[in-house]
This record gives sequence, C-alpha cells and structure tokens, in this order.
Amino acid sequence: MKMSVKFLVLVAIASSSQLFTVAKNADEITYLPGLLKQPSFLHFSGYLQATGTKMLHYWFVESQNKPGTDPLILWLNGGPGCSSLDGLLSEHGPYLVQADGVTLKYNEYSWNMRANVLYLESPAGVGYSYSDDGNYTTDDDQVADDNYAALKSFFKKYPSYAENPLFIFGESYGGVYVPTLAVKVMDDTAMKLQGFAVGNGLTSYEDLSNALVYFAYYHGLFGT
Repeated sequence: MKMSVKFLVLVAIASSSQLFTVAKNADEITYLPGLLKQPSFLHFSGYLQATGTKMLHYWFVESQNKPGTDPLILWLNGGPGCSSLDGLLSEHGPYLVQADGVTLKYNEYSWNMRANVLYLESPAGVGYSYSDDGNYTTDDDQVADDNYAALKSFFKKYPSYAENPLFIFGESYGGVYVPTLAVKVMDDTAMKLQGFAVGNGLTSYEDLSNALVYFAYYHGLFGT
C-alpha cells in the first residue's frame, strides 16, 4: 500500500521549540489513500533515531478523545521480524486494510478511541526501518537498546506527550521485546511508565514447546 507521506530532512535552526514544530509538521500525514473520508484526528509517519546509524520507522495516531491527557501506548509486534504496521492496519489501528488490498475501513474498536498509539517497526531491517551501515545483526539486548533510543527520539520530536501516562504493549515475540524495554524505561524518570502488557506472548522457546505436548494430549489431539 502506497502512502502519500513526505519525509523531509530537517536542517538545524536556532530554536529547539521551532525544531519540534517543523519535525511534527514534516511527518504529518495529510492524505491517506483508500479512505472515503480523511480522519478527524492527527496522524504522523516518519523515522526515529535508534543507536548508531539505525533509523526506525514509526506511525503515530493521536487519540480521538483527549490526546493531550490520554495515555500513550507504544505497540510492538513480534516475529522476530513482524512489522508493527500489522497491528496498525489489521488489528487495533484506526483504519483496517480491506480484502481488496486497496481500500481502508475505519475500525470502531480502535485503541486510539481512548489512547495515543505509537506503532514502531523494530528492529532495523523490519518494514521501512533501516541502518545506514547495512548491518542488521542484532539480539534481544540490542533491540531493547534501539527501542529505548527510538522512544527517547519520539519524545524529543513530540515533547508535549512527555507527561502522558506511558504503556508498552506487544504480542508474540513482544513477550521478549516488551519487558526488556520496560526494564530500561523504568529507570528513566523522564518517562511516565505506568505498566506493560503482552498478548499471546513468547517467553521461552523450550518451555512453550514442551507445554504444547501436554496441551495437545489433554485436548485429545493424540493419545498416549
């Protein structure tokens, strides 16, 4: 799906407050193909600086309720290697891709009915996220470092959300991504972390794989 999103290279200017304004406006999505009516809420897409030369792509949708005070949710899909745009465009985002692959339908159960939601494509190499040096070797600790750096970058770009209650949510391999990131965020008093949650989360390949044997047996999928 093509997006009419303009990515601009920001130049240094004197006032930091002006920089925030320019950055926010540069990433704002002013037209999204596939919708009969453009959204009444603001939404943005662009890049956040991670560690080194890594740039992580994000899509941020403001709350349809009270964006100034509603919680901020960071959403991470799993994989590893699954784009968080999957969560945005097929699960709990404000617009869902339809079967024709072209049109979008508004989601009446969207999380941004009551929260600001930041969808982050992580790690670098997933979706539109990239690294200038072409090195995409990573591990769980590095992903946590990159996601933390990207979150810091988000608050620099959108300082007005720094005081909003922060939650970190994810699914699948997010069972690793979410708590490892939460540990770092907990130590940062500038971030107002209130909690985290994982749905259908992977925690241990060994434990979960072994549990499948018992699950299948007790549900009659095979005998002794």
